[in-house]
Amino acid sequence: MVTTILETLGTVRPDGTLELDQKVNVPPGRVRVRVEPLAPPAPSPDNLLEFINRTRAEMAASGSQFMNDQEVGAWIEELRAEDDRIEEIYKPESNGRREANRGC
Repeated sequence: MVTTILETLGTVRPDGTLELDQKVNVPPGRVRVRVEPLAPPAPSPDNLLEFINRTRAEMAASGSQFMNDQEVGAWIEELRAEDDRIEEIYKPESNGRREANRGC
């Protein structure tokens, strides 16, 4: 008796059925199937809150420092106070663009 061994790849679906990547060319009848995972299953993804909490804990463990509410508030106020300065920085650039466009 000649035994034909065929090796192919496939995917196990969540319902447990097996989908082969190609048609098997063997006579009809019972067959022996051996399933061998190619890669470990991917870990379930964190939701956003779990990701943030895990990342913050990892960063804190590595020595990162975080601002408290008071420091964040002071930083926001500092940014708002600099708003006019930023506008002044961009004014000469936007004036130069307008003059360049007029020459066209």
